[in-house]
Amino acid sequence: MVTIYLDKQIFSYLFKSNEAKYKALKEKILSHKDDFIFLYSDAHLFDLQKDNTERKFAEMEFMQEIVDSNRLMLDGRKINLLKDVPKDIFNTLKKLGDIDVIDFSQLNTEQINMLSNAIDLFIKGISGQLDVNWLSDREPIHADKLQVNQEFVTSILRCVANSLYCQKGPYKLVRDNMKAKYNPTIEIADNNTDFNDKLKNTPLRLSFIDTIRASLKQMGRSSDNDFEVYIMAYALLDMLGLSREKGKTVRFHNVQVDSYHSFFASYCDCLVSNDVGLTQKSKILYELFGFDTQVYSIDEFINHFNACIIDNQKSGKKHLNEIMSDYSARTVIDTQQLNGYTLTHIKGSHRYFGYFNYMLERKIEDETVIIIYKRQDTKPLLPFREVEIIVNRLVKSFEESNSLAGMFNKEIELPQLLKDQWEGRTWVFQDADMKLMKFKGSSLLCFSIKLKNRCIPN
Repeated sequence: MVTIYLDKQIFSYLFKSNEAKYKALKEKILSHKDDFIFLYSDAHLFDLQKDNTERKFAEMEFMQEIVDSNRLMLDGRKINLLKDVPKDIFNTLKKLGDIDVIDFSQLNTEQINMLSNAIDLFIKGISGQLDVNWLSDREPIHADKLQVNQEFVTSILRCVANSLYCQKGPYKLVRDNMKAKYNPTIEIADNNTDFNDKLKNTPLRLSFIDTIRASLKQMGRSSDNDFEVYIMAYALLDMLGLSREKGKTVRFHNVQVDSYHSFFASYCDCLVSNDVGLTQKSKILYELFGFDTQVYSIDEFINHFNACIIDNQKSGKKHLNEIMSDYSARTVIDTQQLNGYTLTHIKGSHRYFGYFNYMLERKIEDETVIIIYKRQDTKPLLPFREVEIIVNRLVKSFEESNSLAGMFNKEIELPQLLKDQWEGRTWVFQDADMKLMKFKGSSLLCFSIKLKNRCIPN
């Protein structure tokens, strides 16, 4: 584990340190920052916007001690890791629900379609003109320009924003009505994803995945945009009552910000939160979409973080023993043929070097290579700092082998990584050649062991 996403509530617990366990965790995080990357997103700042006191600035400064300037940012359709200080971004960030006067001349076709459909659905919804099958039957609006004037659009958007962001009751009423009308029977238990197909037997007549696509289409949005698909999925879990936020009053603002936390955390090794709604929905969606991100409560994370600190101190010999133990046990998950190679996926029971957790055997004639790697999903994020941490971790773990592999050199290796020409690290032993590498055009960091025999390298 390297990349860690704590939600805002966890930062508050650590900041206050009202309990001994939080104080101890804070001290461990700050003293082991060189071995991990803690990240934040605009969702943290949206949470802080709700605090009308000056304390939010003290919390922000504390958060910065932990996250430094590691900001996850959505740039178009791509997630980037930027170097931005939280306070600088906070001062420029617009509040959720704030509606400015719309300049029609600046709208692109997609924005015109989105507004046209939103207004049409709003008017038909409050006038009772939407039948139960509208997701499948309604033809979305496609127009070159809005059919209503700027003042009317702005007034509707302000009305909706006021209801959803400023008042306590409207969103809960909308959600309760949607569940009663479209999904009167199904709720999710134990993070099981069989609800996806079960929804076909409700008045929706669509699977959950198809409901996401249909909802985006009805809004004039794209279903090949990862962010929009995920945010829609998170909202639908709540609005259809599949995994409802608890409480007498539920604000849409909270659900929206939590969906951002869940999405950005999916690019990290783990999400840490004590928010039951956030953790439950994240587990469900990570399972549904096949994401590797682990979800922990703070107590679970305390135990896991302690184990990771110990794990990071193991010798290279110990890690290699774990690799060869799993390799020898040989619990095969899948086998395939590719470009003349036989690729065998083998179940791993350890997190090798505190990082890699998948194992692949690549075999051709008399050559056998074991490849361990980190993520099974396709999340395209590999921070340069993460590469540095793993390089230094491996170099330290093999320091007794008198290897010539040196610690990470930022001046030389950062330009190589930027140009996708990074050379990695190589260790040569009597029984095996080992290499840490990154495939070109990929964010996949791998460690390969080319066996000279089945022995553990000395």
